[in-house]
Order: sequence, then structure tokens, then C-alpha cells
Amino acid sequence: MVANGLMTRFQTLGRSPWLRGRIVPVLAGVLVAAQALSMVGCSAPDPKALLKVSEVETYWVVDPSRSDTRYLAPAVRFRVENVSEETLLAVDATAAFRRDGSEDSWGSGYFQLTEGRKKLAPGARVLVTMTSDARYAATGAPEQIFTNPGFKPVNVRFFLRVGSSVWAEFGRGSVENVLGSKDARALIRNGDAAPR
Repeated sequence: MVANGLMTRFQTLGRSPWLRGRIVPVLAGVLVAAQALSMVGCSAPDPKALLKVSEVETYWVVDPSRSDTRYLAPAVRFRVENVSEETLLAVDATAAFRRDGSEDSWGSGYFQLTEGRKKLAPGARVLVTMTSDARYAATGAPEQIFTNPGFKPVNVRFFLRVGSSVWAEFGRGSVENVLGSKDARALIRNGDAAPR
């Protein structure tokens, strides 16, 4: 039988009375320790330690329509800042909208803060706007929906994640019964634009 030098050493170790039956447990212990060390370096990031949210506001958006029916959707808007010293490659936001008094979801929104070549550098701030995919339909002036007997106020919870992290909740609150963001309302007061 032909054997190389390494194989001969393993055969010799295997025959040694003090190592007999111990090679496999020793190797298994080394492999478990190596796996544990590798998992420490690959732990999921903590979004709350890396990101900060500010300037949160809620409002309703009127979808453009070519008919008399208007569609109103709740929205949430806020700024996200990278407070870490790392450039973040994958940051996402999601929002869950519910009508007051119901535990069932009434719509959701999604926003990618980083996509393609866009990254979130240390200190960078991004404006996030998420509109629900569920809407109220109304005829006439959009603001009349708030006094309609079928209208139920809506609340929102919003979450962020970084890379493979779990979704972390960054805020919640009632959607304010106003049309458009503060900036859009200021433009309308000045006669410059339609609500967004």
C-alpha cells in the first residue's frame, strides 16, 4: 500500500494509545470554535445604532384623477441620518397603515434609501416619503372626506432595516387629517403648486 507522509503521520497518531478515539472530538471542537468566531464577525447590524430619524410628519395625498372621483392616501415623511462612521450599502424603509379600531393592515408603503450606486455615507441625510397603497375614494372637494361618516382615521408605524438586519420600529402615530406636506401647504398658500 502506498501512503504519503501526511497520511502516515495520521495513521501513527491514530495508533497512539493516548490519542486513540480523541482525534475526531478534538477536530470537532476546533470546527465549532471556528464557526462561532466567524458568526461573531457576521452578526446583523443594529439599525437603531446606525440611523436616526427626525422631522416626522403625516398627512394625506390626493392622487391625480381625470374623473370627478378623487383618491386620498395616507402618507408619512421623515428624514433619516446615518449616525455611524460606516458607509451603508443597503437601507430600506417600510410603513404599515391601519384604520383606527382595527388590528388589520389597511395598506403599506416601501422606500429604498440606497439603490444601485447610491449609498448612505456617514452623516448623510435622506428624505423618506411613503404613501399607502390603500386609498379612500371621494367625489367633490378632497378635504370633505374627513367629515364623511364612512371615514375612519388612520395610524402608521414605520420601520427601517440595514442590510440583513431585522426591521426596527422607528416611530408610530396618527395620520394628521390635512392634505399635503407642510412644504406643499406652504406652496399652496403662496399660490405656487398643487398638493403632493
